[in-house]
Amino acid sequence: MATYRGRKNDICRKVGYNIWGAAKCPSTRRPYPTGQHGPNLKDRRQSEYGEQLLAKQVIRRYYGMLEKQFHRTFVEASRMHGDSSLNFLRLLDLRLQTLVWRLGYARTIFQARQMVSHRHICVNGKVVDVPSCRLRVGDVVSVRDRESSRSIARANAYEGAPVPAYLEPDIPNFSGKVIALPEREDFPKFFQEQQVIEFYAR
Repeated sequence: MATYRGRKNDICRKVGYNIWGAAKCPSTRRPYPTGQHGPNLKDRRQSEYGEQLLAKQVIRRYYGMLEKQFHRTFVEASRMHGDSSLNFLRLLDLRLQTLVWRLGYARTIFQARQMVSHRHICVNGKVVDVPSCRLRVGDVVSVRDRESSRSIARANAYEGAPVPAYLEPDIPNFSGKVIALPEREDFPKFFQEQQVIEFYAR
């Protein structure tokens, strides 16, 4: 199961803001790229290609995906009817690891991925250990009904979890239901999905 294992905050430093909303992010104190020349690169003008590449990297890193899987998702979205950019974001956000994070059972999307792969999460009552599993409207995500799993979710649960409008959380039962498809306002404002479309259309 491939996953990115490099330094996760490099992309935050490069764009100059906190992507995941973490309490401790180096970009809040050093909003410039890493390295000794980082401060000098802060206001450096990028080419059109560079801007498109950075926009792609931000979204890809936000969802914790590798390039091959990310591009495959884009190709799938481009073949669907409707707005390709919105379809693309919907396919990314309806992955199981993302929904576990959205529901507040993990503090980061990377922790959510680990919970899924360690068999702590169920979909419609069945244990699923594939973080990239894509859910549909009507599916129910829940923490496995055993003390070891629920104690982890209980320790990770925090107030102010980014639960979007398309999810219906059931806090007492450690579950949540997908009640609608995500809309553009459910995604971070710093996403520049149109830049990603133009990047892959080159």
